[in-house]
Amino acid sequence: MDKKMTRSSRHQLKAKQHSNKKAASVIGTSLIFLPIAGNLLPLGAQATEYEQQEAVSQQAFIDSIGYSAASVASSNDLYASVMIAQALLESSYGTSGLASAPNYNLFGVKGSYGGQTVYMPTKEYLNGEWVTLTEPFRSYPSYADSFQDHANVLMSAHYAGAWRSNTTSYMDATAALTGRYATDPNYADKLNWLISTYGLTAYDWGTSEVATTTADQSMIGQSTETATFSGQTYTVASGDSLWGIAENFGVSVDQLMAMNGLSAELITVGQTLQV
Repeated sequence: MDKKMTRSSRHQLKAKQHSNKKAASVIGTSLIFLPIAGNLLPLGAQATEYEQQEAVSQQAFIDSIGYSAASVASSNDLYASVMIAQALLESSYGTSGLASAPNYNLFGVKGSYGGQTVYMPTKEYLNGEWVTLTEPFRSYPSYADSFQDHANVLMSAHYAGAWRSNTTSYMDATAALTGRYATDPNYADKLNWLISTYGLTAYDWGTSEVATTTADQSMIGQSTETATFSGQTYTVASGDSLWGIAENFGVSVDQLMAMNGLSAELITVGQTLQV
């Protein structure tokens, strides 16, 4: 014969049963998600992996714009390192909708370019408060066009202090832009940090005349046959190196640099090389 249960004992039994059911439910859920949970990393490791992925993504963006920046800057008496740093800052490492394809607007320039305009929301400070407006921005065919349009702005006399011919280093240029191109008093510090962190001075090739002179000097002592363009081209892919490309096409690194007017052993993804 069953024992009579008090209200207290019935409550305790009910609570125990509920606890067992809850435990079974949790165990079941854990089993279901065990394969996923098994792949989870400790919090610190997850953060490190995320930072590494982010760094790779940022470097990939720099690789994608580096050649365009260097080409434009070397032809316009400007520092490619400064222009790239500005692009990183203005476009949030190329993640903004305006900077992405098909707009390629790295510097947030408003208006129209070649008749092409894209309308996007932007925050403006009007009458003492921030408001969101939809404004027209220039849409470029490529990053190179965005850099060239930006160079046209920087080549005005207003920014003469940022020209290579008027400076001794990129730091002089960033200092000259502060208070003129941007009102942020820390603008130069931000650009300098980006340039230093990502080694952007590697893109400062110098003027086109300097590159030509370097190329001519590199070809001294070479036979006419080895210094002549073969007519072949190669598009640089991720993971390529000058040494690897030179080996694949049977030329030396010096010859490859000479044929392409390179003054540093630096190539970027998407760059077309004469081989």
